[in-house]
This record gives sequence, structure tokens and C-alpha cells, in this order.
Amino acid sequence: MMVHLVDFNRVQIYEAGAMLITLLAYPDATRSDEERRSQLHASLCAYMLRASYEVDPDLATLPQIMKPVYALQTERDCRKSLRSLPRLLRDRMVAARMAYPFLKEAESGKTPALPAGLKRFSLNQMAELVLSDAGQADAENVETRIWRESRPVIHLATAVHGYLHLVGPEAVFGFAPLMTSRPVIEYVIRNAECCETLVAKASRLRIDPDRLIKIRLAQAN
Repeated sequence: MMVHLVDFNRVQIYEAGAMLITLLAYPDATRSDEERRSQLHASLCAYMLRASYEVDPDLATLPQIMKPVYALQTERDCRKSLRSLPRLLRDRMVAARMAYPFLKEAESGKTPALPAGLKRFSLNQMAELVLSDAGQADAENVETRIWRESRPVIHLATAVHGYLHLVGPEAVFGFAPLMTSRPVIEYVIRNAECCETLVAKASRLRIDPDRLIKIRLAQAN
């Protein structure tokens, strides 16, 4: 599996954040997902640049490091590629919630206490637990439509879910710091790497660790 390297000497903060979000949204290695990733990445970067100029119009008069593709994104392009993003990110957070107890078990060596209403510690039962969050009525649909698609980035999804849980419900802007804050991006990538090692130990998840999308921070010079 290819390693995605984040080097802040080569990319802007918003570009690194956009990469994480696009990997979450489209974790498959198919050509169609690669094309959607590319379009979503460009749209996210264009959106962030426009939002920055709206907040501080003086930025538009200053020299900027910006790839031409971002300036070429139309409002229609952005709206089209961003339309499905909230649902896709919701699905990844649902999958992260399903994976969390299994990763805790791998970390501690102890099976966590079952949440109220669950009969056994299994993926199917965890799918039952998240039905409401997933907007589904059947656990099999959760496993098929959400869990299976999320497996290549389950470590990243878990790291992002952990960050969102850490900042709490008062974090009105949700995923926004993933596009604007270098410390948040670095925190998430490091935690994703830790979760990656736990996925390899979590035999109940039945995920091949070699099929995980690997993300690393470039070593500082």
C-alpha cells in the first residue's frame, strides 16, 4: 500500500488537511475513487482559499503560493464534489465508533464491557449499536455500506473520531481544524499511526494491515 507523506515544507496546511479528508471520503484504490479524490481535494483547497479571502480581503492583494488548479475550480465544481462529503465523513465516524472497542481490546489485552443492549462482542452487534447514527435500519447494511468501505482508513477515521471526542461538543466547526491547524493535522496523523499498529493486533476486526492507507509526517530536517 502506498504511503502518503505529509511534508509541510512542500505543502500548505490546507492542502495537507484536504488530503486527509479526501482519503477519508474515498478510501478505495480504484481509478474512480482516485478521480473523485483529486476533484474533492482541489475543491476543498479552492473553498479554503476563498473562505480566507472573505475573512481577510487584504490577503487577495498579497503574493500567494497557490496551485493553478485551485483557481480554476468553479462554484459549480466545488458544490458538486462537496455534496456527498458530509455523508461520507459521517459514515467514517460511524465505522470508527464500531472499531473503537476492538482497538481498546488490542491495546489493553482485555475485552471491554459490553454497552447496554448488546449480547456479545462482535462487529454485527456493534453495527446494531450505531444504527441510529448511520441512518440505517439494518445492521447488515451498516456492515456492507459503511464498515467494508471504511476498512482501508479505519485507523485514520478512529484518530479523527478521537480528536472530535477530545475537543467535545463545543467544537462548533467540527472538521474545520483538519483544514486550518497544523498541530491538529499532526496530532491526527500520529494517532492514526498508533491506531494502525492496533488494527494489526485486533484479530476480531479481520482487517489486513497491509491494505491500510498509510499516512506519515515527513521527518524534520
